[in-house]
Amino acid sequence: MTDKDFKTAILQCQPYMQKVAEKLLGDADNAEDAVQEAIIGLWKQRECLETSADLKALFGTVVKRRCIDILRKQRPKVPIDESLMLTEPSPDEYSEAQYLMARTMVDRLPARQRDVILMKYEQGMDNKAIEKATGMSSTHVYATLSRAYKALRDALTQNMEERS
Repeated sequence: MTDKDFKTAILQCQPYMQKVAEKLLGDADNAEDAVQEAIIGLWKQRECLETSADLKALFGTVVKRRCIDILRKQRPKVPIDESLMLTEPSPDEYSEAQYLMARTMVDRLPARQRDVILMKYEQGMDNKAIEKATGMSSTHVYATLSRAYKALRDALTQNMEERS
């Protein structure tokens, strides 16, 4: 793409890019910065761009990615106080009541989630072994475990609130 073609394309797409950035960032100043940074990156790559490509879509994608980078950098970083971290007790340190409560919560999970949790923690299987045993993909195993963990956290929170 020639310099002239690039300038023409940017002038046509810049209002769209600005709207996309403002929608994602919620701030016109930050959006303008994101658009400018995206344009600088595109300028450096202009010789690789084709004039026949859907430039509006390309430019929109570039500015979206730049906005995501900005949002990631703005995420608050919370320092971890190591003195407050819980150490995991050994299995011998769990009381019978704690084990029964946990097992009851696991038993209430949907069948697939329950089976995957039991394979992981009672049978000691890793994710690869669970994939082979269930025929699920690695992504599906991970997602199923994630849903099970969330359900268990919610059940534990509810149980603690009921005791209060």
